[in-house]
Amino acid sequence: MNLTFALIELGGGAFFVIAGWLAFRRGRLPFLELASAAAFGLLLEQGNQILFETYEYSPEFVLAIDRAPVVIGLTWALIIAGAMRITDALGVRRRYAPFVDSVLAIMLDLAFDAVAIRMGLWTWREIGPTDGWFGVPAGNFYAWLFVTAAFSLLTRWLREPALRRPMLAWLQLLVPLPAFALLFLSIMAFSFLVPIVDDVPGGGLVIFWICLAAFSAVSAWAIWGPDRVAPNADAVRIVDLRLAFAIRIAIHLVFLVALLALGLAVSEPVLLLVALALLLAEVPLGALARRRHALRSPA
Repeated sequence: MNLTFALIELGGGAFFVIAGWLAFRRGRLPFLELASAAAFGLLLEQGNQILFETYEYSPEFVLAIDRAPVVIGLTWALIIAGAMRITDALGVRRRYAPFVDSVLAIMLDLAFDAVAIRMGLWTWREIGPTDGWFGVPAGNFYAWLFVTAAFSLLTRWLREPALRRPMLAWLQLLVPLPAFALLFLSIMAFSFLVPIVDDVPGGGLVIFWICLAAFSAVSAWAIWGPDRVAPNADAVRIVDLRLAFAIRIAIHLVFLVALLALGLAVSEPVLLLVALALLLAEVPLGALARRRHALRSPA
């Protein structure tokens, strides 16, 4: 048994159990949202590997459902749920929230994906360590935006009717299916454009940067513009605000330690700068979320 993999699985599992227990205490809907997010994470990992065959996970993972390590699905749930909680605490309107959720999620992946492949957690096929973003294809980052946006859009759309008619909350368990369909369509659009725009291994960074700029512009308007609402969703929050940030900091620190241990601070200093910048960005983000959330209720 690989100790690094075991620790990652135990740590991710522990965070998920804590989040699941707290969600269950808050009610049926928060628990179902977290459970469906985990199911979505496993579905997209299994589906993407079967349909696109662009990457594969290490066999060192102890618990896996066919090609998808269980901890990856659980981590997807924690990342998406945490992003949604932070967005709600910032007072973002529902129509803008999926954009903010997606930016919050990609802030994590930009910090760790290039490190993760050097740890051997997963392997991208037909791409070298200098292709794409330090060995990570642009399509991965592009997909992260739409993974989060698809799940957030459908989950937030279902929340209000589920609060009015509690039995509708069970429909949340079906959300992974249409969310994956939306993700699939977005990936097909990317696959169509890449040969035209940037036909190289791991190419398409320009498409990703354009999408990220658009998502970020909408997010900036949603967070700092005048069209905001009072921080809300306490009754249906999937995870506690403090737990959401604890999970994000833990992810940053795990891969920052790995980055330093692998000597990437010397061989790939840009990765260190990006990792540190995104970790430090959590400080003002957390302060803003807590300040706005305090206007409504204690964190």
